[in-house]
Amino acid sequence: MFTTTVDTLKAKFTQAANNKLSRNVGWLTAAELISRFGRIVAAIILARQLDAVAFGIAAIALTIFEVTRVFTENGIGAAVVRACQKDFDRTANTAHRLMWGVCLILMLVQFAAGLIVELFLPGRQAGAMVAILGFVFLLMPFGVMHAYCLQRAERMKELAAIGTAQVAADHVLTAILAIAGFGAWAIVLPKLLTAPIWLIGMLRTGAWTPHKDAGFAPISGILKFSLPVLGSELMCACRDQLDKFIVSFMFGVETLGLYYFAFNAGLGVSTALNRAFTNAVYPHLCAASDRVATYKATLKNLGLPFCLLYVLQAGLAIYYVPIVFGATWASAASLVAILCLGGPARLLIDAARMKARSDGASGQDFKLSLGLTVSVLAPFLAFAPHGLLFVSIISVAAASAFALAVTQISSQSSDARLHTETGVTS
Repeated sequence: MFTTTVDTLKAKFTQAANNKLSRNVGWLTAAELISRFGRIVAAIILARQLDAVAFGIAAIALTIFEVTRVFTENGIGAAVVRACQKDFDRTANTAHRLMWGVCLILMLVQFAAGLIVELFLPGRQAGAMVAILGFVFLLMPFGVMHAYCLQRAERMKELAAIGTAQVAADHVLTAILAIAGFGAWAIVLPKLLTAPIWLIGMLRTGAWTPHKDAGFAPISGILKFSLPVLGSELMCACRDQLDKFIVSFMFGVETLGLYYFAFNAGLGVSTALNRAFTNAVYPHLCAASDRVATYKATLKNLGLPFCLLYVLQAGLAIYYVPIVFGATWASAASLVAILCLGGPARLLIDAARMKARSDGASGQDFKLSLGLTVSVLAPFLAFAPHGLLFVSIISVAAASAFALAVTQISSQSSDARLHTETGVTS
């Protein structure tokens, strides 16, 4: 069984190596894995230089920043990626104007959050850390259209290179500042200091040239498409975070620690791979003349190998958990294995969401994200008395059943529908 799975994986990845989409997923995956490796190295250095108080203050600043940043994943870029060529310049001009408004509002929100934090935690510089991260949003509009156009053109190698350069600089700066005695600022400040690396990288690509004479697309059309996309992204954030709160409330802090470890050990890799898969698949589907056929081919050539990889990871959990993480966590191996098996469901739903989004059906995108969120979280509320392991099994099973049903329906749906429903044509 093990040999057969490995042979199948090798055959699938060899077949995919010559495919443009596969190469794009490969570049983005490499960037994700480099980022995770750098994060581990930085964490080791920080653990030796910072105390718990410094970590706590930095955590407050970064958590607020990450929550605010979710609103930059608002679907405006997705509208640019799927716009048809004749409407592209008009759509891009409107998107650029909208992103200026969004980023300025987010910068002000970040400043206001800094003031509130300072009121509750005076004298610890936490408020200043929150506020200073607002300047990241001020830089974003200058380069964001280039990022959208790179994704539209499927130039993922450049996107991955720019992202990797920024993340690598972030980790190096974090280590240097921590050793130099900057305390919590060592974690926060690099987020701002490395933002120009992203901006310069984007500007150097020259991916977007504004054509003001093309005019502007109706804002209402873009918002009609983008708001459900924002809702979908918020549902994804809820799905990945609310389970921790539920586990904490239902089972206690100690069990939460076990679940949090298992979640990161089990779904950490698949989350990175799924993110790379999603970011590459969406523009690929937008550019396809036959989206249903392209969607099916994508699942066969990339989705299946990824799913097999997650199953293999689950099967090996009993061996690698005590070796990699230590004998202390050996008892969590079965929970890690179960959560690993949740990876395929998330990938299948992400693929279906990108198919719906590329069709212009952003409302369907939101419904799919909501459906998976309910499938994942509802068992934690309904079956908590039966224990964490049982709840996790039911959660993965429910999510998998939902994902399989959605995949079957998405494989049969027609491309003809909803091309112009949102006012953003492709």
